[in-house]
Amino acid sequence: MRKIAILLFAFIFLQDLSAQNKFEGYNIILEVPEDQKQTACAIRYAPPSTEIKIVDLNRATPAKISPCAGSTAKLSQTGSGFVLKAGETDFKWCFQAEDKRYQIKFKDSSGKEVVYNWIATPENPGIYNVKDFGAVGDGITDDTVAIKSALAFIATRNGGTLQFPEGDFVVTSPIVLPSGVTIQGVGSLGTGSPTNNVVQKAASRIKLKGTNSSIFRIGECTERVQIRDIELYAESSDKTIGIEAVGAYNSSQDFFFERVTFNNFFRGIYVRGLPQTDKAWQFDYIKVKNCRFIYNTDAGIYSYARNAGWKIEGCVFINPKRTESQKADSMTFWHAGFVLIQDTFGGGFPNAKGGIFINIIDNSNVTVIGSQTESMTYSFVYNEPRFPYHGDYSYPITFINNIFGDPIEFRGRRTFVSIGNLYGPRTFIADPSVRVYSVGDRFCYDGNILGCQGTAQQNGFDKATVIMMTAQPDDGSVKGHSTFFGTDVKFGAPIQTPSFKQENLPKDKPNGSLVYCENCKRNTTPCESGGSGAPAMMVAGQWSCL
Repeated sequence: MRKIAILLFAFIFLQDLSAQNKFEGYNIILEVPEDQKQTACAIRYAPPSTEIKIVDLNRATPAKISPCAGSTAKLSQTGSGFVLKAGETDFKWCFQAEDKRYQIKFKDSSGKEVVYNWIATPENPGIYNVKDFGAVGDGITDDTVAIKSALAFIATRNGGTLQFPEGDFVVTSPIVLPSGVTIQGVGSLGTGSPTNNVVQKAASRIKLKGTNSSIFRIGECTERVQIRDIELYAESSDKTIGIEAVGAYNSSQDFFFERVTFNNFFRGIYVRGLPQTDKAWQFDYIKVKNCRFIYNTDAGIYSYARNAGWKIEGCVFINPKRTESQKADSMTFWHAGFVLIQDTFGGGFPNAKGGIFINIIDNSNVTVIGSQTESMTYSFVYNEPRFPYHGDYSYPITFINNIFGDPIEFRGRRTFVSIGNLYGPRTFIADPSVRVYSVGDRFCYDGNILGCQGTAQQNGFDKATVIMMTAQPDDGSVKGHSTFFGTDVKFGAPIQTPSFKQENLPKDKPNGSLVYCENCKRNTTPCESGGSGAPAMMVAGQWSCL
């Protein structure tokens, strides 16, 4: 009997140990400050001497909390519960307990309380469900702490995927995104999409309650963040932001937003440098792909920082009406460095025109390919604020194979390269400080079909200095034009002009036209036949053989 009792005790003891879950982490703080005087990364840590309170979220079970074997963390029990301190050498804390989730609380250097719902270390870490951290997703419960907790947990492991299953997840304050995280939803169909579906919101949606706030924030020293297949939605467009990036010193880079819907914000994506460094913060290598920006009242994308390596591809901007109180722009870049906009579309409505599709104040290389907009106040504006003496010729703005009928206005010096685009007959507003290189562009539809749609006269590139423009023959109602060189032309080899006999010299050509007359006499005006050939120029309305 004694042996049986010993074996039974050993079995119960081992069973009790096996029921313990392991909880481990660091005193991590996710925060994006704005008053720093030096680099302030979004991930920081409270010192290991910081006391961490462990809160049992399930009072139905006993709080069997114990230290981890081999850990240098210090666990103690007080009258109010369990207190933990991280190890002084590895800065890590660890404890064991029965439940799968506990709450931890500690104070940062300013005395502000930091609260996380912390889960046990999974057997196969890397992919996590936001509901494991206490999120409800019922469209009513505030899930802010749960989402913050999940991202803090992932940050301690230097990356992972946070899944948002079907649900409507409410947030009421900004949530900081750490490096290496992937936010993964199950669908980004926009709220109110005309699909004839009884359900009118996305399968997975993060909904911002309140005003003057953002859903996600990105700070300095942050890299390799992805957000996919989810709708970000604001109940109010009063200074609300979907994703806000803020910094002054250390750059952040490599962000991928794919199949994300930004709905009803003041600004969908907002990047801003801080005044400490004259807004010269670098936010680089951004890929925005197959996203949709719906009714964002100021701009879908707004960047007031130094940025390079942006690619906006396959996106759609549905703009509200531009009014005195809302600009209703699609994209605004104050300093656009190597920005590529491709296969992207946007617009307002015929009786409710949006603002500016592409609004650039200053830039290095910018390329727009295969894109279109309609029912906008402008398709494109350079230097909207009209800064004097603005711009330079160093970096071209290049348009390739686009359709833009709404006005394009340059308000400063720029090199503009235009290839194979369809514009309206009076699209451009530009002065001679703009230099244009044009190949294969049109300013009206085919003249045998729609033509210039009631506009009798084209203005081409307006008053811009056209360096080169290829010809467009007449077609139907649309008058063509010759190939044009706006500067001196120098040839490095002989050139050959067209050759005619005297009786076939073309009529009604403008003065200065030059051909070769095969059978003309030299020094005759008008050209006479019977000679061995001479160059002929149209002078005062008649051919003169030289």
